[in-house]
Amino acid sequence: MIPKGSDVMFYFFIFLLFIFSILFLIPFKFMIYYEFTNQSKYRIIITYLFGLIKKEVDSTSKDIEQNKNGEDNSSKVNSIDFIRYIIDKGDIRKLYFRINIGFKDPSLLGIAVGIIWAIVNGIFAYFINSYDIDDIGDRDIQVIPIFDDDIFQLFFLCIIKVNLVYIITAYIRSLKIKKGGDSIAGTSNRRINENYNE
Repeated sequence: MIPKGSDVMFYFFIFLLFIFSILFLIPFKFMIYYEFTNQSKYRIIITYLFGLIKKEVDSTSKDIEQNKNGEDNSSKVNSIDFIRYIIDKGDIRKLYFRINIGFKDPSLLGIAVGIIWAIVNGIFAYFINSYDIDDIGDRDIQVIPIFDDDIFQLFFLCIIKVNLVYIITAYIRSLKIKKGGDSIAGTSNRRINENYNE
């Protein structure tokens, strides 16, 4: 029996609905790396469909500098609110944050370490507003004092998985905020250095 045209369209619609449902359920994977040693540099890798689709942004790439010239900022999203929403709705798989700070004066080093911990706590409390830091299994957050040397180094790595629907929602809401409105993510008073303070 040959199916009717209406039946074919119905099954085709069901098939498309199934495909789109799968695509919405497969998460994007964000890998964000930042390093400050002699200079500031970052790298962002976004993968989808188990690595079949991959986009990489590297601050050392010449394309970054070329794209800065003559770019239109009218359609850009609010980057900070976008990141906060993605973190809020995503699943943080890995969090690595390390600062090496050194002074030849020990008393100055002690003060600097305390101030840096306060700043680090504030930054993470602002961005990670829906997480208990202990729930992130693969994590390493440290402020390392280095004696008898003047040095400052920062290393950051974060891997987040988030579903496509949240990315679309975050983009739309960030565009609305750019035109005027409230922040899309709340605040938190959670401390991150309770278990990592030196």
